[in-house]
Parts: sequence; structure tokens; C-alpha cells
Amino acid sequence: MNKITYLDKCIENKLIESNEKRSAGHKPSGKLSASMLSWPLQWQMLKALGVKQDAVDPYTLRKFLRGRHVEDWLRGDMPNLVDKEKLCEYRNTIGFVDALIDMTDWNVPNVTGAIPHEIKSTANSGFKWIKKSGYKKGHALQATLYALALGVDWFVLDYVASDDYRILSFLVKTSEHKAEVDKAIDEYDKQLETGIVPVFEAKEKWQESIKYNNYSQWAELTADEIKVKLKAVNNGGEIK
Repeated sequence: MNKITYLDKCIENKLIESNEKRSAGHKPSGKLSASMLSWPLQWQMLKALGVKQDAVDPYTLRKFLRGRHVEDWLRGDMPNLVDKEKLCEYRNTIGFVDALIDMTDWNVPNVTGAIPHEIKSTANSGFKWIKKSGYKKGHALQATLYALALGVDWFVLDYVASDDYRILSFLVKTSEHKAEVDKAIDEYDKQLETGIVPVFEAKEKWQESIKYNNYSQWAELTADEIKVKLKAVNNGGEIK
């Protein structure tokens, strides 16, 4: 028996090349996106200024691919699909709704008409944690923005266990997280006006790990060190 890695390496290289092309072609709009609402303010500002994020490793790129496959699969089988990947905007913050679903026939009390569904894939271990602890706050803020943009009172978070495609859905009232969304937008707008990149301060526990930091080289810098580094990045042409 001979083990060969050629095919696996071809796929890996293709994923890396595709991600690099996508990153190179992205032009920062300066607008906050729904998926960034739970990001630390430092990450939000660096993204707005077009500073390159840390390179995404092949393992994570494969997980992203798995997530897209799961999303496409579920969306294709969801009853009463009205629209998909619909662009929404609320208070100059933008995002794309995974699926807009007419809930009229779903027999959910007090919920009718089309509302946004945000689809998230997770491994079985993560699915078990979500069943026990509930949905993740960052996902809720993202979907809340969509609901606010569409002017609806409810949204749904659909979690898919990517190992066996079990589904767990949470129906959430838009008003439950509206204040947090508005606060995040207010903080971003205020910081954007100053043009200053602040020191790193995590909003969620997982962000404290350097391993998961989108801008790891900036995480431990002081305010003065950030100014120096930002000037160097600008002069070096690293900002897209």
C-alpha cells in the first residue's frame, strides 16, 4: 500500500491561491460589516484602514470551505426560501443574509412573514457545547443587524453539525440584542472619526488567544508603538 499526498496538496494550494486572490482584490469600504460587530475595536480599525490580516492557515481555509458547503446544502433544502445572500444595511453597517425564509407555515407562535436565518457550521464537539450553552453572542449580533435592516422582529440562528448534519435552530427576538448592536456601531463610528488605532482589548474570551488573533503583531503594542508601526506599514505599502 502506497500513500500519496499529491491530490491533497493540489487542493490545499488551490485554496491558498483562491484566498490570496480574494484578499488582493478586496478594497476596504470603511464600513463596518455585520460579522465584525463582535470584533475588538482594534481589529475593526485595522480592517477599515486596509491593514493586512494574518495569513489564514490551510486548516482554517478547509474549515471555511466546509462551512460554505454546509450553508449551500442547508439553504437548498430550507422550506419557503424567499431570498439568499441578500445585501442589508443598517446605520452604515452592511452584511449579507444567508437565507430569508417565509415562516408563515412553520407553525412558530407569533412569527409570520420572511425573517433572516444565519447559518453556522460547527464540528460535533462545538455542536454539543451550543446545545448546552446556547447560541454565540457574535452570531446573534450579526443576525440582529440583518433583522434591524429588514425591519423584522425576529431572526433565526441555524447551527449545523458538519459531521452528521444535525441542525439546532434558535429563534431570537431582534430587540434582545439591538442595544448591543447600536453600541458597537456607536463605538466604531466614534473611533473612525479619530483615525486612531487603539490598543488591543478583547470583547470575547477566545479573542485573548494570540493563536486566534487576526492581527497578532499588533496585539501587545502600546498606543505609541501602534502609531510607529502604522506609519511604517503605510510607508512600506502594506496597506491595500
